[in-house]
Amino acid sequence: MKYLLHFSRLFVGNLFIFSGVVKANDPLGFSYKLEEYFHEFGMHWSFLDDILVPLAAILCIVEIVLGVAVLVGYKMKLVSWSLLLMIVFFTILTGASAIFEIVRSCGCFGDAIPLTPWQSFYKDLILLGLIGVIFVKRKEIEPWKDIMSLMYVFIISTGAMFVLANMLEWDMEVQVLILLWLAVLVKWLYKKKDFAAPVAMVISLAYSLYLCIWSINHLPFKDFRPYAIGKSIPEQMVLPLNAKPAIYENRLTYKNTQTGEEKSFNDEEYTASQIWKDKDWEWVSTDSKLIQEGDEPKITDLSILAPNGEDITERVLGEPNVLLVIMYDFSKTEIDKLEGIVSLYKELKNAKMRIGGMSSANNEENNAFRLEHGLEFPFMTVDGIVLKTIVRSNPGLIFIDRGVVKGKWHINDLPSAEEIVKLLSPR
Repeated sequence: MKYLLHFSRLFVGNLFIFSGVVKANDPLGFSYKLEEYFHEFGMHWSFLDDILVPLAAILCIVEIVLGVAVLVGYKMKLVSWSLLLMIVFFTILTGASAIFEIVRSCGCFGDAIPLTPWQSFYKDLILLGLIGVIFVKRKEIEPWKDIMSLMYVFIISTGAMFVLANMLEWDMEVQVLILLWLAVLVKWLYKKKDFAAPVAMVISLAYSLYLCIWSINHLPFKDFRPYAIGKSIPEQMVLPLNAKPAIYENRLTYKNTQTGEEKSFNDEEYTASQIWKDKDWEWVSTDSKLIQEGDEPKITDLSILAPNGEDITERVLGEPNVLLVIMYDFSKTEIDKLEGIVSLYKELKNAKMRIGGMSSANNEENNAFRLEHGLEFPFMTVDGIVLKTIVRSNPGLIFIDRGVVKGKWHINDLPSAEEIVKLLSPR
């Protein structure tokens, strides 16, 4: 039981830290997922709009802090109760999502590792079992007392995070663990063992706060979405050659005109039966059933509409040097930041590039907004969810060259005209 408890602490602690850090990297994206859940459950309350982002950040911070607490053995009675309540709630939530197909992706690991509701539910069942072990043995868990135990936890945790970080091409989790454990080790070596766990908690809290606050006010440290810098948007709108196709089964139903009996066949059974040769049987219907899901393009919902309603997606993605100002919702746009965009446009309007805006509004609303705020460039219409995915800022900027993303900016990090001109390629 002792080894099972050690394994449970290591697994749960590291997974909570990993999950929390990945979501804290993009708390706005996590808030959009929470909003989706709330709406699916009929919770269309206006006050939720004001608390979604803080709520998302708090959940990320709590997840990181709880993960660290499990690893260092800090306040385990309180921590074990918190873990149990959280995992019971999320197990019920993901189970309901899977059974009733509420959402397509759970958001447990943000955009870094998309999980289906069923995958997330199975993951939560495993966590429920391991957290159950921690809860039952909570009175036996104390901060590590000897240097070898501390090093053992450090090496395993860092190794696990290194594997995950290498898979995601992002070393943020490794950095925070190394910083965390070095601080604990220093405190331990200076014979301040009773303070080692609290130091770890303070560092994890400060780090998670910094990560959330930065990511809310700037773009995420790591962009896991298909519109990241360097990605080709057109290439991600089609399946690669080695993609796994979806598998369907056809069911053909025939009815006996004499007795009224009906029979159903799959393709092989139908061929073997040769029922079509029997004049007493007539075809009724053919149905296709999905047997195994196949791969999908990473981008399936991008559609760019011109002011006249024409779909100009291919034209925009085929153009060289295009700067786009993204505003997914005018009512939530930081209006006071638009002066910077107006000034930037005036500096760039004679450059060899196209400048346009994108919003989820219709043409009439776009024109009214442009005139009100002195935006001289034309606006196109794109689905609001897609615009939220493209850039985590409202407004935000993206520079594409023949469909390849070459630059993205949060409105708080508005680029200079010179910075954008450097991205221009020969037309």
